Amino acid sequence: MTLEPVSMGERYLLKAGRPFIPIGAHWVPAVEALSWPIDWNEASIEEDFRSMKDLGYNVVRIDLFWAWFEPRPGSYNEEAFRQLDWIIRLCHRHEIYLHPTLFVGGEVGEAYWDVPWRAGRHPHSDPTMLRLETGHASELARRYAGESAIIAWDLTDEPPFWIVAGDTTDDMAATWTRLLSDAIRAHDPTTPVCVGTANEDLYHGPFRPDTIVDFVDFLSVHPYPIYAPEFFKDPLLSERSTYCAAFQTALSEGAGKPAMVHELGASSAQYSPENIGRFDRVSMSSALAAGANGLVLWCHTDAAPETFARVPYLRAPHETQFGLTTWDRRDRPAGAELRKLSAILGRMDLDGIDLAPADAALVIPHEWSKIAGDFSRFGLSGDQPIPYVSVQDGDTSGETWQNEWLIGALLSAFINGRRAGLSIATPREYTDISGFPMVLVPSPVTSTEHNLVHLHTVFWDTARDYVSQGGTLYVSLCADAAIPEMTDLFGASLADHIPVGDVEITVTAPFGSLTEGDTFTYRADPADVTQWAATLDIAGGTVVAIDADGRPALVAHEYGTGHVLLSAYPLERYQALKPNAFDLPEPTHRIYRALAEWSGHTPMMTTDHPSVEVGVLGGDGRGYAIVVNHASDAILSTVTHLHPFESVEQMTSDGDRRLAHIGRSFEVELDAYGYAIVSYTTREDGAV
Repeated sequence: MTLEPVSMGERYLLKAGRPFIPIGAHWVPAVEALSWPIDWNEASIEEDFRSMKDLGYNVVRIDLFWAWFEPRPGSYNEEAFRQLDWIIRLCHRHEIYLHPTLFVGGEVGEAYWDVPWRAGRHPHSDPTMLRLETGHASELARRYAGESAIIAWDLTDEPPFWIVAGDTTDDMAATWTRLLSDAIRAHDPTTPVCVGTANEDLYHGPFRPDTIVDFVDFLSVHPYPIYAPEFFKDPLLSERSTYCAAFQTALSEGAGKPAMVHELGASSAQYSPENIGRFDRVSMSSALAAGANGLVLWCHTDAAPETFARVPYLRAPHETQFGLTTWDRRDRPAGAELRKLSAILGRMDLDGIDLAPADAALVIPHEWSKIAGDFSRFGLSGDQPIPYVSVQDGDTSGETWQNEWLIGALLSAFINGRRAGLSIATPREYTDISGFPMVLVPSPVTSTEHNLVHLHTVFWDTARDYVSQGGTLYVSLCADAAIPEMTDLFGASLADHIPVGDVEITVTAPFGSLTEGDTFTYRADPADVTQWAATLDIAGGTVVAIDADGRPALVAHEYGTGHVLLSAYPLERYQALKPNAFDLPEPTHRIYRALAEWSGHTPMMTTDHPSVEVGVLGGDGRGYAIVVNHASDAILSTVTHLHPFESVEQMTSDGDRRLAHIGRSFEVELDAYGYAIVSYTTREDGAV
């Protein structure tokens, strides 16, 4: 068997010209662990590949340790290449593509796997290191150009290199990625290139998607809510945590390239294997619903007990049991879930299929996405006899809390949208928003004081044009909000702001499916200005909800042929700060849904339960509905399409079965944290 060459399509990777979804895991052997190149054991490796094949892998991600391949600068270890050649033959034999990761620095625990001759030089900026790294990448690409078993080159795992993480800048990340990508493509122009980033998007790291997007073929996310407690103040199995993979997929894709889930999972040294299986199941399917173009989990197997006595496992007990299998190759529940999903993905016909257009745009500020020091959007031209010098650019002292403020609110807005039945895209600020039926701008995107988190002043002119031509805009405010000349657009203006504690918002006029007397309650910290409310003067808008003191809380307004809803309270901030916010009775999504209803927008496909999302992968007259249950209870959900169905079949690992459908709807049974992938055709040509 010889594997077909892989190339890059618009969203999905192509095998023999046809799109497919890579699924598998990162491989670190159980006994030899990270010493496997030195403690080489062909029999054990081949047995691992048999296990991978049984689990349904079509891809495996492996580490190519720099020091092993290049023990002295410019001098290569031929034994390392013989090992890699043998693994490639194994890949062909078992029909599993190889996803090599170069320059492995951080891998497992707190370890940094260095080269003995680095001599303290910065691997992302030192000229000698850059020369040697590009030479190393060139050597691998030269030797393996056209090797059909290699699905994509991964420049490194989880940059910036941990040993210099705090010293790596945006410019270093962009330059490093460009140089290495160019070095590979000079010899191997057809094999896709990516960088295996971890939470660079959530934490505004130098290797975030917008910094590297021009130099890679697809982006990657490592959705580990357990390692991001600033944003996920919840258990592993919670509605917010189980949206982590979808949110990071959407956030990265907004930079302009598709995203692959490169690592996912949790350790059974910390969580029950059954809960990990449930988490992986809902996370994988939710990421697919958001458009992820591949699923590569961490990791294939648990570490064997004999590895516990040596670093890195000696100092990182949690790293010992991330496996889809036990160390002696028995299935973990997560492995069983991957096997089931792989059997379904292998039968999906993705020709002509893509993620359906989004219902709503969650706009990402230019200041967050730009490379530090980029002044191209400053509005300055020609000579400036009086220099403009920013006191914020280059000052990162307050960046961490600002980024937490922003990402927490964006995550809340994303989940509210999904719970309201809206598919969410994350375009950057200067992207054309005219094609989106709805635009979401939660606080602090409306703020003014801290550049990292807010939109530019000129956005509001764009918003005015967008709404006047029929668009629907949602905006929430806090004490730091500033919107110039806002009265005509919002039917209200800012008057002042107030500290708040207990917040109660009561609907006073029918608005979409909201009825008079519906209430929304939140808890704010009156000492935190980011949680204060704005006070409003009404000038033509309709107050549809008030606070406990009778002040306007929600104001609806029609402008041109469009619709606007203004919240005086930073609702998404309250949700971001509340542990388990989405696992308690949480009705905020009803505001988003009511706005869609009031504006007359109906999503392409919806469910009848806020904890059940549906993602649509569609083409001409056919598609796949990925229906995902984020709740801890089994749910019988009704799924409704804009157009009548011709046929509906649920795909399972054992085969397909017809689902009864009436007109535009069908019912599907979902396990707790379960999913269904439903193949359908419609009676309307062109409807996805």
